[in-house]
Amino acid sequence: MADKIRVDFRDKKVEKLEVKLAELEEELAAARAEAEAARAEAEKAREEYLRKAADLDNMRKRVAREEAEIRERAAERVIKQILPALADLTRAIDETDADPAVPQHHVDAIRMLDRKVFDVLRAEGLEPIEAGPGTPFDPTVHDAVMGECTPDFEPNTIIKVLEPGYTFKGRLLVPVKVMVCLEEEPGPGD
Repeated sequence: MADKIRVDFRDKKVEKLEVKLAELEEELAAARAEAEAARAEAEKAREEYLRKAADLDNMRKRVAREEAEIRERAAERVIKQILPALADLTRAIDETDADPAVPQHHVDAIRMLDRKVFDVLRAEGLEPIEAGPGTPFDPTVHDAVMGECTPDFEPNTIIKVLEPGYTFKGRLLVPVKVMVCLEEEPGPGD
């Protein structure tokens, strides 16, 4: 009988341990489920953080681009307003250079002023458009304000530059005003 009591006692103890084990397994499963839910929530929060950080970075870049464009457009407007004065300086140099009554040091002073102003504008991004007699006419950078038929030049080439043209940071600012050689039109008997 003592053995039976021991077996019953052991069976009850085993039973209690099995119940306790089942409870602990349930708690472990619940803790694992909570941990997985927390991990999923943390991953979701991390992804959202990364998305927001990328959005913020993109916004900063866009604002920087827009600010640079606004500054560039403002500089472009100012330079466009200065160009007529620069053209006047160039004309003054041409006129005073040809006039023997104007002292040479005055001509040199005007030339120096013209060069300094142009150097400042060039440093900001202004570039003259190269054009001259015999250069092929390019409607993207030249403005044909006059035309003439002449055997001295090929058709659709520049005869004379009337006013210089400029680009600003790679964009056309002012086209070169030119006189272009036109193709000869056939006469009535040709």
